[in-house]
Amino acid sequence: MLINLSKQDSNIRVILGAVIIAVGSHYMWMLIPMGIMLMQTGLTSKCPITHLFHKPTKAAQKNLFVNSLPKYNPQPVFIFNSNNQLIFSNKVSQKLFPDLKSFSDLLEADIKSIIENERVQQFTFTSIEETVYSFVARGSIELNSIMVYGTDISEVIDLHKELQDTQKEIIYTMGEIGETRSKETGDHVRRVAEYSQLLALLAGMDKKEAELIKLASPMHDIGKVGIQYSILKKPGKLTEDEFEVMKTHAEIGFNLLNHSNRPVLKTAAIISYQHHEKWNGTGYPQQLEGDAIHIYGRITAIADVFDALGSARVYKEAWPLEKILELFKAQRGLHFDPILVDLLIEHLDKFLEIRQKYPN
Repeated sequence: MLINLSKQDSNIRVILGAVIIAVGSHYMWMLIPMGIMLMQTGLTSKCPITHLFHKPTKAAQKNLFVNSLPKYNPQPVFIFNSNNQLIFSNKVSQKLFPDLKSFSDLLEADIKSIIENERVQQFTFTSIEETVYSFVARGSIELNSIMVYGTDISEVIDLHKELQDTQKEIIYTMGEIGETRSKETGDHVRRVAEYSQLLALLAGMDKKEAELIKLASPMHDIGKVGIQYSILKKPGKLTEDEFEVMKTHAEIGFNLLNHSNRPVLKTAAIISYQHHEKWNGTGYPQQLEGDAIHIYGRITAIADVFDALGSARVYKEAWPLEKILELFKAQRGLHFDPILVDLLIEHLDKFLEIRQKYPN
C-alpha cells in the first residue's frame, strides 16, 4: 500500500489516537483498539480505509510525490499523469514555469509508453528568458505518472561556448603560424575556414560536420613549421629539389596532428595530408585520385586555391576574378572535384561576401 496520508493528517491521527487510548483506559476500554488503529495509520501514513475507497487527499498525494523526489532540490520538478496533465510542481517550478500545464509543453513524446516501460528520457528546454534546462523524465508505473527533474545548465553551456571559442582561437593561431612562416596572412586561414564551411554545406554536409571542417581547415599548412626558412621565404620560383622539400609539409602536418583522438585534430590531419592531392591523381603526397581523396581534402583544396589566387602577396599580384574562374573551369575534373567546382561557381556571390568580410 502506498502512503496516502499527508504529514498533517498523520500527526492529527497520532494525537487523536493517543487521546482516545488515554480516555478509553479510564472510561471505555472499547475505544482503545480504535485509538491504536489511528496511531498506527498516523505513524505509517497509510490508511487501509482511505486506500480501499481510493480517496487520498490532495495533501496526501502531494506528500506522496514529494517523498518520491530528491530532498532539498532547488531546481524545477514536475509530475505529469498519464493524461499528459500537470498534477504536481514544486515551488521553484511554479515560479519559473507558471504557465506550464502539460508534459507536451516541455516535450512531444508518447507519455503512456514512457510510463509503461518506466523509461528514462533526457532532453533540453530553453525558457523565454533564454535559460537552458536539462530535464530528465522518468516513468513510474507505481505512480502512473512521469516525474521530471530539471537542472539549470546555462552556466555549463556558457562555459562550453567559452572553451569552444578558446579552441578556435588556438586553432587559428596554429594555422597562422604555418602561414606566416611562408608568405600568407592570418586572414587567409580565416577565409579558408569560412569558404570550407560554406562549400561543405553546399555539398550536403550537416551543420555539425561543416563546422568541424571550418575548425580544422585553418591548419591545412601547419606542416610548414618543419620546412626550412630559406625555402619558405624564397621570393622566386623554387628549384625542383626545393619543391620536393616543400611538398613534405603535407606529411609533416599529418604526423603532427594524427596522434590525437580529438575529432577536430583528426579532421585537420586528413586535410593537411590530402589538400594538395589532385582529382586526376597527379597531386601529392599519395597521388590519390577522384573519390579516393577525402572530401575534407577536396573541399579545402578549392578553398585554399580560391583564396590564394585572389590575394596579393609580396611575390605576386592578386588575380582578377575572371582569371580565377577560368582556372577553376579549366581544372574542373583535373585538379579539382568537378561537383565542388560547380558549387563554387553557382554560389560565387556567397564566397565573395566572405572575401569582403575578411579583407587582408
